[in-house]
Amino acid sequence: MFSRSIRFKIVFWYTVILVLVLALFSSLLYINLRRTLNEDLNDLLRLKAEGVADSIDTYWEMEKNEGLSTGAAKEAFSKINNLNFTRIAERWVEEQPSDPELLGSFVTIFGPKSEEIASSENLSGIIFPDKENLEEALHGRTRFENRAFQKAPSGSAGLMRIFTMPIFEDNSLAYIVRVGIPMTYLQNALNRLRLAFFLLLPLMVLLSGVAGLFLANLIISPLKKIIDNVRRITAENLKLRIKLPDTKDEINELVDTFNVMLEKLDGAFSTQRQLIQDVSHELRTPLTIMRGEMDVSLKKARSPEEYVEVLRSCLEEIGRLSRLVENLLILSRIESHETGMEIRAVPLMPLLKDIVSDINILADKKGVSIKCTGSDEIIVQGDEHYLRRAFLNIIDNAVKYTNPCGRVLIESARINTGAQIRISDNGIGILPENLPFIFDRFFRGDKSRSTEGYGLGLSISKSIIEAHRGILFIESTPGQGTSIIIHLPD
Repeated sequence: MFSRSIRFKIVFWYTVILVLVLALFSSLLYINLRRTLNEDLNDLLRLKAEGVADSIDTYWEMEKNEGLSTGAAKEAFSKINNLNFTRIAERWVEEQPSDPELLGSFVTIFGPKSEEIASSENLSGIIFPDKENLEEALHGRTRFENRAFQKAPSGSAGLMRIFTMPIFEDNSLAYIVRVGIPMTYLQNALNRLRLAFFLLLPLMVLLSGVAGLFLANLIISPLKKIIDNVRRITAENLKLRIKLPDTKDEINELVDTFNVMLEKLDGAFSTQRQLIQDVSHELRTPLTIMRGEMDVSLKKARSPEEYVEVLRSCLEEIGRLSRLVENLLILSRIESHETGMEIRAVPLMPLLKDIVSDINILADKKGVSIKCTGSDEIIVQGDEHYLRRAFLNIIDNAVKYTNPCGRVLIESARINTGAQIRISDNGIGILPENLPFIFDRFFRGDKSRSTEGYGLGLSISKSIIEAHRGILFIESTPGQGTSIIIHLPD
């Protein structure tokens, strides 16, 4: 379903995030613009009020100077409760030209007891300072406020921004200047901005959704090609690989990782097929021998001794089959990490000497000498049973492929990261072309190195060493001998 596809999820979350970002941006822009417009309006009202006070004071000073020049007393020219000051204020308000920048504004002058002295004609007598404003003015504080009003003659309602500023004379309140301006223009500007947001936001989201769908298709397109190629890959054609895109992005990394996985799967399937072929080959020989001997024995009556000989031969082949199955089971458990190994401190030299003691019987028959050197203080961490099997397989292999009267040298030493064990012989050596395969299952070099084994000993040893976080590698020179070096951590 499309709603469950990656394309839908990309477009959906892209649109959701875009809506949230645009909504947040629009809200912040609206709030910032509203605050800026309010601050500008407040500054304008403050300048207007200061201009009104300065103009009235200028008129009053001219009147005062003229009166003083005619010999009038200075006390007669106080602004507080002075009829002359009231007339001057009224005259100034009447003569004040309208300011185009303050269209619809008003000016009102109040006395110290909140009585109206003079007022603009447009809103005369409808806006008086309330008790709270008067208290603020008496304490010398200015005040901004919003007041609702009705326009005459239509009676339509509106909102007015008002600034109240007290004027003092000799530390006494002389008069109060109140200026106001309708907030119609500010509200209209904010309303237009909101309308633009409401109209443009859905349109932008729609266009962005279409763009997001296009981008999603652009991103998903390489994945669809990958899916088509993957569907063609089966167990029968694991050699197929997905073509790497020219980009250096995550899709390129995904394809590269998938190709690496295919190589590993191809290797695993090839190994499995080879294992089945090798096991089939190894099982066929003993089964053929047993069947042939039984067929021969059943063709005619045999003596008891002959039947016993056939049974002994069959029992020997069954023993070989049992060892083969046991070795394969051990390999399977080690590689699947189901060995249940008990890791503990294992003294290395006593273990090696014990193995040498057991294998000396085979070595003595060939006249091969085994020498084991190293410190008794070397300790490794591992499962003693599995380590014994690993070392036994390697030492047994060295004895088998060493010429009669040869020698096998086992050297152990402590290194920085643990212990190193070198098992060397002076046998026939290994051909260079066979070295890369020497630890493969069922590998047994050329005919000159053919033995009764199945070629599983070194594979088991390598798996055990690696299960102990160790490493194992081999050095060999044909005709001179072979050395196997093992590193085990502390």
